[in-house]
Amino acid sequence: MITTVVGSYPVVKKEEKFFDKVKKVFGLYDEYKYAIEKAVIDQVNAGIDIISDGQVRGDMIEIFTSKMYGFDGKRVINKIEFIEPITVKDILYAKNIIKKLNPKVKVKGIITGPCTIAASVRVENYYTDNKDENLIYDIAKALRKEVEELKKYVPIIQIDEPILSTGLYDFDIARKAIDIIVKDLDITFAMHVCGNVYNIIDELNKFNVDILDHEFASNRKNLDILESIKKKVGFGCVNTKIKKVESVDTIKSLIEEGLEILKNNENLSKNLFENILIDPDCGMRLLPIDVAFNKLKNMVEASKLIN
Repeated sequence: MITTVVGSYPVVKKEEKFFDKVKKVFGLYDEYKYAIEKAVIDQVNAGIDIISDGQVRGDMIEIFTSKMYGFDGKRVINKIEFIEPITVKDILYAKNIIKKLNPKVKVKGIITGPCTIAASVRVENYYTDNKDENLIYDIAKALRKEVEELKKYVPIIQIDEPILSTGLYDFDIARKAIDIIVKDLDITFAMHVCGNVYNIIDELNKFNVDILDHEFASNRKNLDILESIKKKVGFGCVNTKIKKVESVDTIKSLIEEGLEILKNNENLSKNLFENILIDPDCGMRLLPIDVAFNKLKNMVEASKLIN
């Protein structure tokens, strides 16, 4: 089974030395490079097959709003437009680190979805409110251009849309927005939706993505979707809300339970391992770094014991 991550990793910054401070004066010092290195090295050392760059430059909203025209922080003040690639530079940096550690490891592209971005900002101008279709579609158009750049360098792109589990956004609008991002692009797309999804799986099945990624460790009721899901499954199997590191046996038991349910799913291929990617429930940004690393390490070990 392939192992991956949802995205974020704890941010570790190194102590600035004299030459770092000199570079900082001239705007040449990148305080996040060390955090990317640490995130990549930890994920590779834990044995993850498809890693992230750690998403270290801020929360999942401001990483994108800070680089799009029309936003001032998390305030909407004008029409939203793409300016330049947002995450590509960090992806390329992560890939260069991987070359020295394990060239077989891949890195995934990650974007925050249009509905989740729209729900997280304050609309002050140009659009009516957070649910304005034009706002959502304009964000999607900007993200489409980001994805067109990302696809040159990664095998898979994940769209994070946690807001969909709340029921606050219209699914038809959300699907149209995702279509704007993914239509006619020859690359694997995953969509991560944390929270309760067991009562909206019929809606999620209609999205134009290849993989639906959900939490199962902290939300066992979500296991109910595995009999009716029509996409490959991103199977969250470690709880990212708690600091306790689950044992290998605990993680292995949950994965096996999920696989047993998937056996009854007539929508998927008979090769169960082709239908599932193993990952944490959600991002790991808020965990202590040793906890995050050991959760990933145990997750990889558990996946290897299943045959």
